[in-house]
Amino acid sequence: MYCPRTKTPLKKVNVGRVSVYVSEACGGVLLENQTLKNFECPSDKRGKALANHLSQFHNEVADLTQRVSCPVCSDTVMLRRFYSPLHAVEIDECPGCGAIWLDTGELEKLQSLMLSEKDRAILRHELMKEHERIEVKGLPHKHDNWHRRSDKVDALFDLASYITNGW
Repeated sequence: MYCPRTKTPLKKVNVGRVSVYVSEACGGVLLENQTLKNFECPSDKRGKALANHLSQFHNEVADLTQRVSCPVCSDTVMLRRFYSPLHAVEIDECPGCGAIWLDTGELEKLQSLMLSEKDRAILRHELMKEHERIEVKGLPHKHDNWHRRSDKVDALFDLASYITNGW
């Protein structure tokens, strides 16, 4: 496989039993489908190790807006999309195989946006408290008592059947 930016060979590196493909020419990294979640947390050992490894190859890429082809599916152009909800980091993703290409510095940007488990728990608690269920009671409607009406109708039919059977 070759780097989509520099067309140099990618080097396979195992980080905590997860294989990634690093471009030593530009500092980019290719992650197979669903493996980015293993590296996005900055406090995780894998995330730190990969970020440290990539930092030694940090080079500026001339044009990040240029579309690149997937190193795995060479005939497929990768989609450029935002990874984070804050729209701060754009990544390249293959629509065919799901591989993700991170250019130099993008992993560090992703890691800086991720919250720790403790921060997530605090945020979750605050959001739940802020969005508690609210019960809204309106004015009574004229048809709210229909169930009582059916009881009266049933009583009327009972009276009618008593009168007709009784005679």
